[in-house]
Amino acid sequence: MENPQSIIQMLVAPVVLISACGLLCLALYNRLAAIVSRARAFNKERVEVLTHLSTLALEEQTGPQAGQLRRRAITLEKQMPHILKRGRLVRNALISLLISVLCMLGCSLALGLWKALDWAAWLAVGFFFLGIAAMMAAVLLAIWELLRALDPVAVEHSAMDQPPSALQGL
Repeated sequence: MENPQSIIQMLVAPVVLISACGLLCLALYNRLAAIVSRARAFNKERVEVLTHLSTLALEEQTGPQAGQLRRRAITLEKQMPHILKRGRLVRNALISLLISVLCMLGCSLALGLWKALDWAAWLAVGFFFLGIAAMMAAVLLAIWELLRALDPVAVEHSAMDQPPSALQGL
């Protein structure tokens, strides 16, 4: 073995990127949990609104309370595709980060084999660049999801601007 210290230093570079991916994963797992929780809350509220609407007496079905309940149910339904799209973006970002971790582990392994097998150096470089590309994809997906974060709020806000008469036939 030539210089064990330089070999160990080479093996540390991918580990630093693995740590960075781990921090990003932690943040995105928390974000995904919040999105899933929000989607479940929307579904629960929608069922409650529809149940309340169905319990109204026949003469109340055309009243202002029924109109408000219909509006809320429709608003919740319109928000769900936005919430699900955001959840998929976060999930895909997490998958990309985990692929990056896998590539960095492969890079470390190939660097460890490099002294015994000359071709392993090229394998290490390939794993490293694939890992960086996967990490970049994850960050781009996270940015995309962040850009979509206000979409459900915009749907809700626009629904609040609609007159109740627009929803009367539903």
